[in-house]
Amino acid sequence: MTRPVVALLIAVSLLFPAAARAAIPLRPPQVPAGEVGDVVSHVDIETYGVVDPAVVSHYLAMHKGSRIDQQAVDHDFNNLLRLGQFQPRLEIKRGDEPNTVALRWIIQNKFIRPTTHPYYGDAPLSAPIQGAGWVLTSPPLNSYGGYFSSYTQFSRRANLARVLYTQPLSFNPSTGQQTSLIVDDFGGRGVFRASQPRAINVFSWTTGQEALWLNQATNGTQVEAGMRVQRSTDQLPSAIVATSVYSTYQHPAYNNELVAGVSHACLVPFTHWYPPSCTHQFRFQVTDAVGGLGATSRFRVASGDYVQYLSIGQSTLALHGQIARTGGVIPDSFLLCAVGKAYPKSFCGTDEQNMQAEFRLDDHLNHPFQLIFFTEDASSRVRGSEVPYATRYFSWWPDSGVGFVYKIVRIDVSYGKDGGRLFGELKGTIF
Repeated sequence: MTRPVVALLIAVSLLFPAAARAAIPLRPPQVPAGEVGDVVSHVDIETYGVVDPAVVSHYLAMHKGSRIDQQAVDHDFNNLLRLGQFQPRLEIKRGDEPNTVALRWIIQNKFIRPTTHPYYGDAPLSAPIQGAGWVLTSPPLNSYGGYFSSYTQFSRRANLARVLYTQPLSFNPSTGQQTSLIVDDFGGRGVFRASQPRAINVFSWTTGQEALWLNQATNGTQVEAGMRVQRSTDQLPSAIVATSVYSTYQHPAYNNELVAGVSHACLVPFTHWYPPSCTHQFRFQVTDAVGGLGATSRFRVASGDYVQYLSIGQSTLALHGQIARTGGVIPDSFLLCAVGKAYPKSFCGTDEQNMQAEFRLDDHLNHPFQLIFFTEDASSRVRGSEVPYATRYFSWWPDSGVGFVYKIVRIDVSYGKDGGRLFGELKGTIF
């Protein structure tokens, strides 16, 4: 990675000092033993930022007349934190009457925050590419909490932007579940790094609209289903000739897609991705481009991403696997790419897979400086390919190296088939 990109990563950590600090998980307060079972006499909600007390109340199962215990406090706290995406604090005070308590919730929701969240949760606000960006959130527009938001994500070659309206449909504070309807408009630039017949960047542009139904639970599990319309075109031909690939350089691609997925994200910041705080994360998704209404091709995509965390003393072994398979005729602006840190180009095709293992030395201690040893292997293929530089068989590209982390900035020194390379990224945008 070039010096300007490394400088940008350091600048991002300075611009967002709260994210750069070793994040401490927000935790509910302990209920004093003498107050367990007392009656709640009053609930006060104090808000800061883009949040409204009427919206906060939807997430609370404890109201005036409820009896307080630790489980009830934990439950409401997690509803606010996981479903509302708020930053909650709770003060428990003795009530004016005997055997009563008064609750004072202090809720903050920031107008702007960096996109340091992982790919596994927070969809559709999680970006499918690494990079740096931010999320902007409007104040609630109605008592049920509907709001506008937008996010951007910038990397060296690929960039994204999205504008969304999110309308919560139902809350169940007792079970800790929420359903929402999300409609959005998006656009972005992608890149296919071709090495043959010439070493060039083939840029593509995609725009579209989406309607998504989302079900979220406080345990980090999320189910989504929806419809998407996408239009894409390429700056240059990809030079891939295959029965499974539609050239978006010759003609723009128009696709109507049905999407469904399930994911599970850890409930702690990325600085605490180790057992028992975090044991695993995953995301599985299926896309079916159904054709019709002017669609240029039909295809299907099935993808899975899974990571397992294992503690070894004060260190963590992280095992990560990613796989994606397609069927039908996929536009070459939608090619799937596997990435290896030692290689300047991605390995793109109709199918891809990655395997990674990292030993994160003494990361349980949460020092600002961390040392990571890693090894990985990336592979892709093009179904039905007729050219030798886009093989129809999987070709593996292994590499290994050492990572150096300072707060949220990570620099990797890796070595693969083609030699060594310096690679920079932000911690928290990867597994």
